[in-house]
Amino acid sequence: MARPVVAMNAQGRVTLPAEVRKQLRLSDGDRLEVSVEDDRITLRPARVLVAEDAWAYTADSLRSIRRALDDVREGRVFETTEADLLAGRYPRRARQPARRGRR
Repeated sequence: MARPVVAMNAQGRVTLPAEVRKQLRLSDGDRLEVSVEDDRITLRPARVLVAEDAWAYTADSLRSIRRALDDVREGRVFETTEADLLAGRYPRRARQPARRGRR
């Protein structure tokens, strides 16, 4: 692909060529991160995190998700119905036998 040249308008807006948008899978409303180093402007697709969702990306939350995924992968899951939950019948984990040996 040839190096396209784009113009900036009076409001500072730049239109990215369709080929670039397609290559980066950008669509209307996508956010871009802007950085300047020396005489270069770099645009990268940005990941924007909504403030009220920030809790889901804390270290504790991510550890909890990893543990849950490990449980699913190892078959440590319960099946239940909505009726059971509404009736207060919750699945219980079977007691594990005590481990013997060195610690």
